[in-house]
This record gives sequence, C-alpha cells and structure tokens, in this order.
Amino acid sequence: MTEAEKLSMVKSLLGFEDTSEDEKLTVYLTASQKEILGWRYSYCEEIPTEIPAEYEMTQVFAVIAGYSQSGAENQVSHNENGISRTFKYEDMIAYIRSHVTPFVGVI
Repeated sequence: MTEAEKLSMVKSLLGFEDTSEDEKLTVYLTASQKEILGWRYSYCEEIPTEIPAEYEMTQVFAVIAGYSQSGAENQVSHNENGISRTFKYEDMIAYIRSHVTPFVGVI
C-alpha cells in the first residue's frame, strides 16, 4: 500500500474530505512507520525501510488512535457534565506496541 493510499484511508475513516489535515496526518504516518519499524526490528542489525504488509493496517489505525487523542495527551480519564471518557491506549505508541510483535534475539 502506498503512503497516498494510507493517507486516503485515514482521511476516510476520520471523515475528512478536504486537504486541511493532510500535513498533520502525514506526520503521524511517518512517526508511526518509524515506531513500527523501530519496535519490530529493535534487535536486528539492519532495519528495513518499509513496513511489512501485515502491519500496514496497524499503522493506519495507530494514526487514528493518535490523532483522535490529540489535545488529550497523558489523560487517563476525563469527566465533564456527566460525560466520561477513557482511552484504551494512552497514545499511538502504546497502540503500536500492543499490536506489533518485535523480533527478539538470544543473549
């Protein structure tokens, strides 16, 4: 899947029809790619530059998780006027680390 396809998918899932958030979403896609590759291949000498196909949707949903919590960083819960919000993952990195299996090495 190309980066343009991932961006289009993220925008569709978030309900964006214009390009007003493209730059921010692209930054999220880049950051999530680096985190997925760094986490998955942390024990490898050579780190690939492309996300494996099985983690492309994880990247898309990690961006949605991160973007959706933008402005609520480090909030564990929120109560206001009888409305309560609690997030399953505290940020995009937590989402990635719970969905990406890292390679491990023998010591």
